[in-house]
Amino acid sequence: MAQHIAVTCLDRNSLEPVANVSLSISMGDSTQSKRTNYTGCSHFAWSDFSEAFYISSEHPMYEPVSYRQAVLRDSEDTIHVKLMLKPIKWQSMNQVVIKAPGIPDTVFKSTEFHVADFELTEHGDYVLLVYPKRSGHKNAILWYDGNRIKDSISVQGIGINLIKDYRDNIHVICQEEVFHVAVQGDSLSLYNIPKEYFLDYILPIVDTTTSKLFFSNFNEYYPAFDYFSLDRIDSSYRKLIHVEDPLMMELYRSEYKWVDVRTRLWAKQKEIETGVDAQIWVGATYFTQSIYYKVPFAPLFKVRDSIYVLNFQTDLISVYNAFGQELRSMPLLFHYHKEKTGWKRIILKDNATQSLYAVFEKDGISFLGKIDLRTGRIQTKHRIYHKYVEKIRVHNGNAYYIYRPFESIQKRFLYTEKLLD
Repeated sequence: MAQHIAVTCLDRNSLEPVANVSLSISMGDSTQSKRTNYTGCSHFAWSDFSEAFYISSEHPMYEPVSYRQAVLRDSEDTIHVKLMLKPIKWQSMNQVVIKAPGIPDTVFKSTEFHVADFELTEHGDYVLLVYPKRSGHKNAILWYDGNRIKDSISVQGIGINLIKDYRDNIHVICQEEVFHVAVQGDSLSLYNIPKEYFLDYILPIVDTTTSKLFFSNFNEYYPAFDYFSLDRIDSSYRKLIHVEDPLMMELYRSEYKWVDVRTRLWAKQKEIETGVDAQIWVGATYFTQSIYYKVPFAPLFKVRDSIYVLNFQTDLISVYNAFGQELRSMPLLFHYHKEKTGWKRIILKDNATQSLYAVFEKDGISFLGKIDLRTGRIQTKHRIYHKYVEKIRVHNGNAYYIYRPFESIQKRFLYTEKLLD
């Protein structure tokens, strides 16, 4: 009388039957081969049983299995065998959507977190400052590679924004503290930096070359500052350029004329104690609180082998070599007629393409104007698709920004779109 062997193949993770598994059973000197049906089963019949039989399986999506079972003389007519197959490692690919140039794509979205700020790493990943409900509270830092969150860490303190320093290190600025965001292996770490040290010794350094550091003595309570170059070898430094708004400086110092006698006496006492002019003490204390006060705007950028200072006070772009020696200058006029153009006093640099962009906004519509560094003019303008966007960055020919639709319950997402220039 024949005896039967019923083999059932199941997926080890889902316990679902696996069809089309190639099974081979060996018993003594004979071998039989069959495939499982849609229920994952296959039957074999033998008239002469030996002491043991061997089963092997093959399937392109599962690891091979080898199975041995001894046969008892008084066993039942049908022997039931279940093989649990382990899937071969595989990677799921998300749907790829190709969008027309200028149409934004969502980089990061969440039903739990708003994006407060972001920075891009040198490897193209994203460091996100997020919060659940109220900005600045219960902040967290997310390390996001564009597909998944690789790691996250909570921020102790009231987070304000993210800043990149001259070495492209990312820092999270809190109300009371500053933390350096470090990527170590596959995890994030936060290292506390004294805020005064960060503001005095790290933030003033704007950029570097092989042998020079370029820094400023900018102070938001004084309408003038200087750029300097520091030699890394002998620690010598020299002034690169003086930036000053003449009209603002005149109004700043004139504030001393209009204060009361008690304030003048206080300012004179401060002058005696510190050596700083009494007019500066009054201007820094009172005029800086006025709606008429504006700090001078003259950003410095290293573009390839040259240093560019966009001095909007003198309407000039000054160009220096890597050693801090002035090469040439050109007119800078695109910031005029602000009421028509919507000039925002923001210049962005694309570190990948070494291009500079001026930011304009009119009626909620933002434009990125690519600056021609040979003429100082706006070469092309790209309109941002969404209105009232925030925190614009430019990297590798793409604009990144934070946006939330008006009167929507959607969280603040991170978007990107290709620049059409």
